[in-house]
Amino acid sequence: MAAQDDVKIALIAAVPQNHIIGIDGDMPWYLPSDFKFFKATTMGKPMVMGRKQFETVGRPLPGRTNIVVTRRKDYQPDGVLVINDLDAAIDHAKHIARADKVDEIMIIGGGEIYEATIDRADRLYITHIDAAPDGDTVFPKIDKSWVEVDRPSFEPHERDTETYYIATYERQN
Repeated sequence: MAAQDDVKIALIAAVPQNHIIGIDGDMPWYLPSDFKFFKATTMGKPMVMGRKQFETVGRPLPGRTNIVVTRRKDYQPDGVLVINDLDAAIDHAKHIARADKVDEIMIIGGGEIYEATIDRADRLYITHIDAAPDGDTVFPKIDKSWVEVDRPSFEPHERDTETYYIATYERQN
């Protein structure tokens, strides 16, 4: 049996300077080149998200197990696993990751899920956006326990509405 911590918990998010990541259930920017990074980074890995985040996405994302966390017992959209407890969802995602032979699960939002998981995460994939939009959903502060380990390169898309860079962080021991 594999050790419990062999599968890492990774948060992936686009975060502007003021940490506002959403407004009225939508993102306040449009970054096609970041969507490409998101897809490449999450492909083949189980993803955990809250119900509101799933409804913002609007459909299960292909090539990945989509796990939706909600307290609503009657919620069951097609193509996703619905789990009513965040800890159980993370445990189930880790079980799927081991079966699929991948080394991390992806937490993809929204704000409440990020807040509840950042303290137990091992890795962050953060798209740092050069903006400070208005909004109602916040990403938690990235404190000094995180160290930047990579800045992957990307090709900006002509339709990107903001400039940004991507950084990968790992928790310092």
